[in-house]
Amino acid sequence: MTLDYLQAILWSSTYLVLIFYAVKYKAHAIPLVAVCLNFAWETIALIGSIMAGRFSGAFFIHISWFTLDLIMVLLYLFFETKIHENKVEKRRFGVAYLLSAICLAGLFLGGYMLESCFTIDFIMAISFLLFVVYDKCPRNRLLYLIGILKLLGDLFAWQYYRYSDFVDLIGICVLICNIGYMLVLLKKDFHKHSDT
Repeated sequence: MTLDYLQAILWSSTYLVLIFYAVKYKAHAIPLVAVCLNFAWETIALIGSIMAGRFSGAFFIHISWFTLDLIMVLLYLFFETKIHENKVEKRRFGVAYLLSAICLAGLFLGGYMLESCFTIDFIMAISFLLFVVYDKCPRNRLLYLIGILKLLGDLFAWQYYRYSDFVDLIGICVLICNIGYMLVLLKKDFHKHSDT
């Protein structure tokens, strides 16, 4: 159970750093697909817990993550629509969120809650990696903190929920992406310092 609490604390910390980053730099260190998948998953998980009458520790984690995700969504919409000065970002978010919610609702109803969680984790790990590869956000030390918190949070979650070959495979893929994220940051910083 300790690993489960640790992954919850680490991911909550990641969300808080992402929110701080967005407010401080008026930009995002989280890709659109990750924002949508996270918010859709937490919305469905929270509704599922309420409808099933499950008000355990996990319920309060869902409430806190739903709240943090909602803040990230609002910040994303506020800053991105301000940058682009049109409604394209809102439409993109709406379409991405709707598709995420429909897919995840299907997985939840089919009884694949944990599988959907790890699949989302893999998609997020890829999108975070591509985000730094293509310099989609201002680069600074906070990105390292986000990377470390994400890496440890995913690692503890993977160790706690290991129960099938699917989770083992996804866990390895996520770990590779998270290490790749850190290596890309280090490489870009090395080239930046060597060029000056």
